[in-house]
Amino acid sequence: MVCLVAEGVRRPETGARRRAGGRQAGSGEDPEAKGQTDTLETGNRSVVSATQTSPSEAPPPAAAPPGPAKPPAAKPAPARKPAPKPIDRTATAADVVAAYRLLLGREPESEAVVAAHLAAAPEIGALRDRIMGSAEFQRVAYGAVATPTIRRAAGYDPVPMEIEVSAKDTEKMQAQARRIWTRLGQERPFFSILPERRFSPDFAARNAEAFQKTGRDEIEVLKRRLTALEIDPADHPEAVEYGCGVGRVTVPLSVLFRKVTGFDISQPHIDLAQQAVRGAGRKGVSLSVVKDIRALDVPQHDFFYTRMVLHRNPPPLQAQILRRCLGRMRVGGIAVFQLLTHLEGYTYDTAAWLAAKPAEEPEVHVLRQDIVFGILKELGFQPLHVARDHSLPGFDRISTQFIARRVRLD
Repeated sequence: MVCLVAEGVRRPETGARRRAGGRQAGSGEDPEAKGQTDTLETGNRSVVSATQTSPSEAPPPAAAPPGPAKPPAAKPAPARKPAPKPIDRTATAADVVAAYRLLLGREPESEAVVAAHLAAAPEIGALRDRIMGSAEFQRVAYGAVATPTIRRAAGYDPVPMEIEVSAKDTEKMQAQARRIWTRLGQERPFFSILPERRFSPDFAARNAEAFQKTGRDEIEVLKRRLTALEIDPADHPEAVEYGCGVGRVTVPLSVLFRKVTGFDISQPHIDLAQQAVRGAGRKGVSLSVVKDIRALDVPQHDFFYTRMVLHRNPPPLQAQILRRCLGRMRVGGIAVFQLLTHLEGYTYDTAAWLAAKPAEEPEVHVLRQDIVFGILKELGFQPLHVARDHSLPGFDRISTQFIARRVRLD
């Protein structure tokens, strides 16, 4: 969860607004409303005859007093877009040929190749992913996809970003995160971590094993990365996980480390994490709710881990989480964390964030890479690995994983 948010992917962005002080520019304009105008009812006017009456003629009777004004006509309801027509999603040989022509710019090698694709990807979505995931497509499409992004990024100036705020402002940020994630923990806890339909409230129970497997798979990836850096988890027996959520990653972490301390801003998420730990029969796991990051009782530890959490907090909270947790690490300890270091159109200003209407869904925030390096240097950490990852995919953003070793105490 996030700085005060539940773990992981915590809610998708799904177009969720980025708060004032942390929002992307957008028109917010309803294209269907364009060209619509209000119609005003004017009523009928009396027309006076141009014929004069003689003095002997009686004056015309007085006009009746006007009745109550008619209410303005109701605005016509905007036309609703027709729902997209369902299609047959079964892949065909013609779909394979079309994918080759459109995405690779050539014909398939043979009918056998077409048949192999259909056998491996019988549904059009799977076929699309198969072709676009190929090494050939990466080569062919790189220029068309990456070049515009690179050109835009080349012209960016660093986003102004304050990370030092008052205790009062910190509490306001924490209170919002607590409110949002507590509600999500009550309404859709598993979906708030991994926003996939199979983990929504109606389907989460039947897909519980698949949900837990994603946590085990994540830790397998972590183990391979540590092995590549010649880091043995056995040399770092006590771990801290920030944003433990419902325990999806906490349980497999407890297999890798002798002791695991997990923190989360949401009590409902923590309650479910406790159930997961007990159900797995794991020992040496301690879980706590974050009440105030500035006074968080982080134990001394040898390993720190958080993923899909920090970006849900404004930059000042991200910085405080890192300082609080990394500041309690022993010399020689390893920190592994992921966050967003760039997002096109992102701006942040604490005053604007505080003045904006409180968010109802998790936000998306950035912490500049140079600020992260400054925190690591301040706390005596040596970066071992810094690379773009795909935790938050998109050509408009850069999700970065940092691995660092503490070489001195501050």
